[in-house]
Amino acid sequence: MATSVLVLGAGAIGAFYGGILARAGCAVSVVARSDYDIVSRDGYRIDSVHGDLSFRPVQVLRDASEWRSEADYVLVALKQVRGVDRAALIRPYVSPRSAIVLVQNGIDVEPEVAQAFPANPFISGVAYSAVSRLAPGVVKHHSQYTRLVLGNFPSGTSEAVTKLAGLITAGGSNGVATDDIVGARWAKCAWNTVFNPVSALGGGLATHDILGSDETKAWVREAIAEVCVIAAADGHALPPDTPDKQIAGTLRMTNYVSSMGQDQLAGRTMEIEALLGNAVRIARRHGVAVPKLESLYALLLMLERKGVH
Repeated sequence: MATSVLVLGAGAIGAFYGGILARAGCAVSVVARSDYDIVSRDGYRIDSVHGDLSFRPVQVLRDASEWRSEADYVLVALKQVRGVDRAALIRPYVSPRSAIVLVQNGIDVEPEVAQAFPANPFISGVAYSAVSRLAPGVVKHHSQYTRLVLGNFPSGTSEAVTKLAGLITAGGSNGVATDDIVGARWAKCAWNTVFNPVSALGGGLATHDILGSDETKAWVREAIAEVCVIAAADGHALPPDTPDKQIAGTLRMTNYVSSMGQDQLAGRTMEIEALLGNAVRIARRHGVAVPKLESLYALLLMLERKGVH
């Protein structure tokens, strides 16, 4: 029997990994509220450097009342915004056999959900995928460097982790199991916690524009170094060359607008706390000075407040 996967939050990331898992032979269903009509009719069109990942889900759900099955994996790719009870949204789709897979950006994003489902396998996932939603049901994947790093939270691996990593790889991408998923999150935050806020504050600045001069490269290098200081204080030290590697890798990519920049351009709510606020609070807890990140956080809160008036 095919592995059953339910994708909750089937935007760009959710649809992309839904396509990868469908190509691996999984029975993939999706919850697609805003794109329900188009996805029900046409499925997903996914243009990827891995090839055509377009697929038609087994079931397309508008809400939990329509779910009549059980999933081996409930893959959660919801945006993390204030006032959203993720556990309440997930609960109707979880059976005793379901492994919950949190594929969401940021740091310290797991505890609320893990505590709500103590009896279920709980997997945290860190995605490197560079995908954009171009239109309802239409997704573009931009980068050859694509990985989904998976591990039990707060640490360790399991059969459910290694199976899912294998399915991601079988679908043509790269699934990696790790014993230290929190460390993997800090490694991703070295990029996310800096480039995402700058992109949003710049009105949708793309990556090469952010790194367009020696002065801006130096500023970004110092901001990434602040993330590294927090990670080390939190017990997950990153390699000393992390800032230089992040900058060099970003310049090898296409000139890409990050997710927070895309949200700001579209007038959508931004994931400020998951991507930056939580890191700042961890720094404060450890007594670590991070003036550049503190400034970015304050400026983002100002921008967010402007948007509610």
